[in-house]
This record gives sequence, C-alpha cells and structure tokens, in this order.
Amino acid sequence: MNSKVIGAMLILGPLLTVLPWIALGTDTSGMAPSEQITAILVESGTVEARSILNVFGGIFMFAGLYYLARSLKSDNTVSNHFAEIGGLLLLVSLPLWVALMGTDISAIDAAKEHGNEVGATIIASSVGLQMVGVLLVVGMFLLGISLTLLRKYKGIVGILFIIASVLSFIDMVASQDNAAFDIISMIGWMGMFLMTLVAGILTTMQKEDQ
Repeated sequence: MNSKVIGAMLILGPLLTVLPWIALGTDTSGMAPSEQITAILVESGTVEARSILNVFGGIFMFAGLYYLARSLKSDNTVSNHFAEIGGLLLLVSLPLWVALMGTDISAIDAAKEHGNEVGATIIASSVGLQMVGVLLVVGMFLLGISLTLLRKYKGIVGILFIIASVLSFIDMVASQDNAAFDIISMIGWMGMFLMTLVAGILTTMQKEDQ
C-alpha cells in the first residue's frame, strides 16, 4: 500500500481515538455496570458521538499498523517474523475494538427501549472484549522489535514502541492503585498512541522508494 495512505491512517487513528476521550469523555472507571449505564445515559448523545469516532479511529489505527508491519519485509528473517506476528495480532484486535467501542451505543439503545438493567447487562458482558488491550500491547511490542532490528526511522520509534508497550503491560498486570502506577499507565498508553502518530507522520514524509 502507498506509504502516504498508511501514514494518513496512522495519523487519523490516534487522533480519532484519543481526542474524543479528552473532549467528550465520560469517566466511568471503577463503576459497577448499573452505575455506568446511568452515567452514560445522562450524556447519551456525547457518548454515542465519542464511540462512533473511536470506532473509526480504531479502524484507521489498527489497519495502518497492520500495513506498516507488512511494509517491513526485508532480508532480516527475525525481523520479518516479529513484524508478521505483530501485524496479525493488531489485525485481530480490530474487530474486538469495534465491538468494544460499540458497546456503549448498544447499551444506550437497549436501556432506552428495555430499561437500565438490560443496558447494564450489555456493559457487563463486554468485559471479555477488553482483551483487545493485551493484543494491542503484544502487537505493538513485536512491531517495535521489528522496527528496531531494521533501524527504521533510525530505530528510535521502535525502541519507544517497546518501552510504551512494556509500561502498558505493567499497568494491566499490576493492581496497585497509587500515583506511581497512574503515571506508568498514562506514559504507556498515551505513549503508544503518540508513537503511532509519529510513525504516521514519518511514513507520510518518506519517499516511495525507501
């Protein structure tokens, strides 16, 4: 695929994923499903708009990362294996992400038509879809290794991909609730989105014969 198209997807993906959460986010962390449905119903229009933008953001981001991984084919067999596996994991993440981001919309519609309990049930049943975070982290980690081995973008982007994915993994497996782990979580997750954006900019700027 044309590097300009891949770069555009890598730029649009993080922007449509992160910015709606900053501008339109509804904090439901730590809430029970029954509390979550009550909270999102209060701002149902905003939540639906954010979810739709996040769906498109995920499509652009995961597809862009997949095609970036495919573009890394080289004479380095080890790098090829890491890129291929990482790309496949990121591609598998796409339908899970779309389903997870669409959960709030489904829950809102169900709650309005059948009551809050039905909406809360849909939210509760979406917990399994959160495994998309694991696939994203592992896929990013493997992609980072491939970028580093090839010294793509001088190897800096790959190293930062690896660091961000490791910090995100620590956030997922650690249960501590303190300021230090909040910082690790923010650096890890925001770092992955930021480095995807940077990779998109650099990919857009590169020449086709590179």
